[in-house]
Amino acid sequence: MAAFADTFRLREPVQILKEQDKKMIHEAALDVMASVGVRIHSKVARSSLRKAGAAVDENTGIVRFPPGLVMSLVSKAPPRAVLAGREKEFDLPLDGRHCYYTTDGCGIAVWDQKSRTRRLSVMQDIKNTAIIGDYLPYCSIYEPMVVPSDIPEKIHVVSAMKEAFDTTRKHVHSESTTTPEEARLQVKMASEIVGSVEELKKRPIMSAMVCTMSPLTLDGNATDAAMVWAENFVPVCITGMAMMGVSGPATIPGDLVVNHAETLALTAAMQAHSAGAPVMYGSVLSNMDPRTGAIRLGSAEALMLCVYAHEMAKYVHMPSACGGIGSNAKIPGPQSALENSSMAMAGVFIGQEVNNGIGMLDCSTVLSYEQMIIDNETVGRALACGRELRVDKETIHLDMIKEVGILGMGQKKGSYLGERATMMEAKQFYQSFFTSEPYEQWESKGKKDDLTLAKEKADWILENHRPVRLDNGVSSMLGRIVKEAAKA
Repeated sequence: MAAFADTFRLREPVQILKEQDKKMIHEAALDVMASVGVRIHSKVARSSLRKAGAAVDENTGIVRFPPGLVMSLVSKAPPRAVLAGREKEFDLPLDGRHCYYTTDGCGIAVWDQKSRTRRLSVMQDIKNTAIIGDYLPYCSIYEPMVVPSDIPEKIHVVSAMKEAFDTTRKHVHSESTTTPEEARLQVKMASEIVGSVEELKKRPIMSAMVCTMSPLTLDGNATDAAMVWAENFVPVCITGMAMMGVSGPATIPGDLVVNHAETLALTAAMQAHSAGAPVMYGSVLSNMDPRTGAIRLGSAEALMLCVYAHEMAKYVHMPSACGGIGSNAKIPGPQSALENSSMAMAGVFIGQEVNNGIGMLDCSTVLSYEQMIIDNETVGRALACGRELRVDKETIHLDMIKEVGILGMGQKKGSYLGERATMMEAKQFYQSFFTSEPYEQWESKGKKDDLTLAKEKADWILENHRPVRLDNGVSSMLGRIVKEAAKA
């Protein structure tokens, strides 16, 4: 049986940006870092960077990076990494030839298709989506998807991560960490599962997202958390979110410069603090709606921004986690299908390594169970288009083509349907979630639309899928960590 990661293996990716364009963007970002600097609100990060040779103004928190320092630090970050699963079967190599998809987090509401209304998200939604994410074949990584409104805020993150660790053997990604204390608790949880902190460094079963603040700012608590991740070699996805026209220039190259500078600044800080800590160059860039100023994560510009950011990641030899799928649509439907399918296809063709967004709507604020099923289909179709094509004597079938011959010529077969190779090879065709049956059959089964089918599939998974749960003793230990956090 093929390894789990093989599902996500791609042919050689294409490149779009010219080398001189990448060089110009990169050098402009280095210029900004040296002349303007980056405001870093973390004393820990500033101290590490000062020791490495950066110019630090403690009054303003602005750090300026001398020429040569940035890349000497960034080069310490490993160009490749492995996002480990609870079991090795689910390990995901970041090697530039795989394209993985995560669920997305921070939702505050859930779309109810039956009533066509929203409700507040609760802990049960994390439990449910962890089960569905564990089941879906094209969901590579599970990330707790919502903020649970029914438990105290101080244990939102650790409680959600406990459910994720408990439920899935896939790699787990943490998005909502806002303090170093929360980071330490998650390290403690993951270490309990693998046996020790040292083992976690060897097999990071979790990774974490840390967002920069555009323009040119690193938040204090989030950066302190990044330092904790770095100390424990937990892979960090540095997620810049510069928005064209608001927190970045209203041009794609200008926005890329701001994003590149922020990403390199946090990478440099992590490497100055803990050389060799794994880092991903992650970007979820966008543009504003010129009519309202609202964010447009699903726009054509956002798609291309993330494509180009991926190529900038490769330019500095870092694993890439730029973009993904994440529609502006308020409900599941044509808009989300259009925006997500175009973004998924782009990610596959450029070789984007980690993509987020499965199951979320309205700029990642609203969970939809139906959208999880549809997005899994979207990703599966994109991956099918990105497969490496094997061209050889066996796949060309020259002898068979000659034997079958021309349609309607009596001495030849005129059809490939009866060939044994056809029966074997057709089993490899991508099987779509959507119906391809004749109209009469579809009508006889109740004329169910795609959202109805998606809801039925999600309900079926929740009723029938039985994940391989965490060992009871370890799960109990994680529960005690949550209780301790609640008392702190």
